[in-house]
Amino acid sequence: MWKEIELWSRFVPKVRVGTIYIGGGSPSDVPFELLEKTLERIRRMFLIADDFEFTIEVNPNCEFVERLESLSVNRVSIGLQAADDEVLKRVKRRHSVDDFFRTYEIAKSFAKVNVDFIVGLQTESDRTIENDVRIVEMLKPDHVSIYLLETREIELKTSVDQVVEDHYGRFVEAVKAMGYHRYEISNFALSGSFCRHNLKYWRNQDYVGLGVAAGGHLGRIRYVNSSRLDEYIAKLKNEDFAFDHFSKNDDLQELKETIFMGLRLSEGVSVERLRRLWRTFDPEELFSDLLGEFLEIKGESLRMTERGFNLSAGVLADVIDRISLMAVGR
Repeated sequence: MWKEIELWSRFVPKVRVGTIYIGGGSPSDVPFELLEKTLERIRRMFLIADDFEFTIEVNPNCEFVERLESLSVNRVSIGLQAADDEVLKRVKRRHSVDDFFRTYEIAKSFAKVNVDFIVGLQTESDRTIENDVRIVEMLKPDHVSIYLLETREIELKTSVDQVVEDHYGRFVEAVKAMGYHRYEISNFALSGSFCRHNLKYWRNQDYVGLGVAAGGHLGRIRYVNSSRLDEYIAKLKNEDFAFDHFSKNDDLQELKETIFMGLRLSEGVSVERLRRLWRTFDPEELFSDLLGEFLEIKGESLRMTERGFNLSAGVLADVIDRISLMAVGR
């Protein structure tokens, strides 16, 4: 990855970095010294904004969380997943709820904290969800992420698993009742605590992804790195980027990506922005039967309703299919 940082510094040398996010797995499993040296290289090769947001994902059994403050980390995302030790054992997590409390208290002393939960884990019960809600109510973290297992989210639109749907709905409503704003399908935050880094993804803005299988978006360029470690290393050794996919989006692809990501946000996406990408784009005509129940136009933005959020997998797939058909019939 250090070589990749160097390559990108040559390609975009004038960039001022506003956010850094180390995640996508288990960063707290690597030696602290590697994280330290990685940040040193980023600081040396890029301009860093004075008010930059620096997030790192950690497991609740992280052994060096207190040292993250020395790296200027100001946002910590802790993967609790479930406040139920039996569920955690069943899904082979290496931490306990007590581990989480220890890590949370340390992280909270120097950073904003996000807590990750997953709904739909094996042996999950009503008590699990009650415990999850109680944790949020007791600690009031700055940010909460509530994810459905991917297969479960697809099932929701056909009501295959009513229990998981009920669990998810109860958890979401409880968090909202505590004053959290659901600013993205799976993300909830207290005032002033939205994740600035992830907002760049959902607004389809520019970001550079580093590492195996990482992806990025710059202007109209969309790329994804190789998912094979040997191939990733070999390409970088040859002073080459480790792209597995690299393309320049045409208007249609950029439209699809912008609307697919933007609809994940409660703010939605500007209709004017979409029309700049596709002059004849008409959401009222294209989504006439979806408006009201799943989509709405509020002010100048197209966005999902609360029901659309809860059934997002099916809604987003339908939206993209219609845009593809629109392009064919232009």
